[in-house]
Parts: sequence; C-alpha cells; structure tokens
Amino acid sequence: MKEIQSVLRSISEGKIENNYFLMGNQPYFINLICKKLEEKLISKNSREFDLRLLYGKETSVSEILETVKSYPMFGEKQLVIVREAQYLNKEIKLLLPYLENSLNQTVLVICYVNKTLDSKSKIYKSISNNSKLIECKQLYESQVYSWISSEAKKLNLNLDPKSIMLIYSNIGLDLEIIQKALEKLSFRSNSQNTIKVEDVEKYIGFSKEYNNFELQNSIGEKKFDKSIFIINQMFKNDNKNPIKATLSLLHNFFNKLLLMHSKNFNSTPKNLGIHPYFLKDYQVAARNFSLEKSIKIIHLLRETDIKSVRINENRGGKGKELKLMLDLILDIIGL
Repeated sequence: MKEIQSVLRSISEGKIENNYFLMGNQPYFINLICKKLEEKLISKNSREFDLRLLYGKETSVSEILETVKSYPMFGEKQLVIVREAQYLNKEIKLLLPYLENSLNQTVLVICYVNKTLDSKSKIYKSISNNSKLIECKQLYESQVYSWISSEAKKLNLNLDPKSIMLIYSNIGLDLEIIQKALEKLSFRSNSQNTIKVEDVEKYIGFSKEYNNFELQNSIGEKKFDKSIFIINQMFKNDNKNPIKATLSLLHNFFNKLLLMHSKNFNSTPKNLGIHPYFLKDYQVAARNFSLEKSIKIIHLLRETDIKSVRINENRGGKGKELKLMLDLILDIIGL
C-alpha cells in the first residue's frame, strides 16, 4: 500500500518512469495508476492519438514493440498501456530487450492482472531492473476499513464505524465497487453531517438488518434462528450479498478469534485491526468459540469456499449456494 501511494505521489509530481510493470490480484490499484498516468501525460485533445491501449488477448509482442517505437503526435510523450498482459504468457520475455533500452518518447505500462512473476526468476529480475515493478496486493480486512475511511474523507464524507462496516460487509474486498458506492453517497447525501447506517441504507440500498456484518454477529452470538433468517433474507438478493464476500468476512472474523485466543483475550483493537467500537463483538464470539472450535470452523469455511467455486463452475444457481450456507451455519453453531 505504501509503495502504491509513493508511486501515485511521484506521478503527481511529474517524476515518471519510462516503464511500469503492474502485477497482482487487486486490479483497482492497477487501474488507478494507469488513470493517474493518463491524467498527467495525456490532454483531452491528444487522447485519441497519444494514448494507445492494447490487450494481451488480442495483440502480439511485435505489435507492442511497433507501437512503443512510434512517436507521439501532440504531446511530449505517448502512453502505451498493455492490459491483460498475463495472456502473453512466455512471450512477455520478448519485451525484455526493449525494457533494457526503452525510448524516452514512450511511457509503457504492462498490466499483469491476477498473476505475479516469480521473484527468483530471471524475467522478474530483468523487469525489476528496467521498470517500476509494483505488486498490487489485495488489502487485508483491517486495511479495507481504514481505506474506506480515507477515501470517504477525500469526498468530504464522514462515515461512522457502523456505516463503514455495512459497506464492507455487503461489498467485500472489491475496492472499485466500494469507491462507486462512496461516490454515490457523496452525490446524494448531506456530506456536512456524519454518514450513518440509515444513510447508507437509504442512498446505496444495503440493508442494515440483513447483511454479512449482522450475520457475522449473530453467528458469533450462536443465535441459530437469527442466523438462518438473515442468510435467507440475504439470498433474496444474492447480487448484493455474494457468497464469496460472506465467506471472506467470516474467515477474517474467525482468524481474529484465533488471535484473541493466542493472546489469552488480551488483544487490543489495534492488534486485531478493528475499530474499538467492535471489540465487544469479538469478545462475545471468543467466549462462544474456543481455540479448537475456531480452527475447525476455519477448515469448514475453506471447504465451503471450494464447494461454492464448483457450484459456480457448474452453474448450480443460488438455491445450491443457499443450501451450502445453511449447512455451514448449522455446522458452525452446532460445534
């Protein structure tokens, strides 16, 4: 995260490299860096001529090389962005000679999404020596909370802790969708006031009663009937409550319970990466689920995640996903 912030700051200051290699499983940051480079280098009038977008699925290394060696038509530099570069596979090594002797008139950005290079490989070392190589990693739950708060402040939004958790529990780790939700809030709400759960519910449409956060708490309290009711309500609109986000939130929750047990319940909100407001929820859950039970539940969550992937691959539908979640809740609370 610090490295990404540093790169964005350098771009804003006009300290721009000839080559960027952006890789990792958080496309939001990859797209953000590309956007900042475009804003800095390309004017509206020259966009059609000096911004070149290529796609790994459709292009070839020879076309990329031909493009980067051409000259800008209006600005001092042209910006060449290769999206989906992971589809170039082994051919990507054919770009290495150019990276070693790149041209000043071109800024080349290679977007290697949802994949990373082996840091011990020759190609990694060569790219690292001749490009700004940045790994854009998925944020941890604790980082997402502070990231939402920080991005909200940029939009002059003051979110209370529960409203942040409501957004996160409904969207999960998709930062692009979270950003759009915050923008929607900034357009429609009175940003001079603190944004509360009711505002999020009103303007974005998330339910304060039937969401992942409420499900997490009801499971933590071992309230079986309430948990079953919430998951049934959530699945009436599974687009807003995807199973992957639910499993991710529960996995993070029980991992924090493991941490609490390892420190004999002496964990601080800072250790857990949570807002102090939510500490009591974790304390209640830690009393209900021992260290041994928490370990078993994490295994159950991993097994459920694998099963959910198979359901999606076979297009099993939300009926099978709902049954999967009902069985999971029964297994967790039954421990």
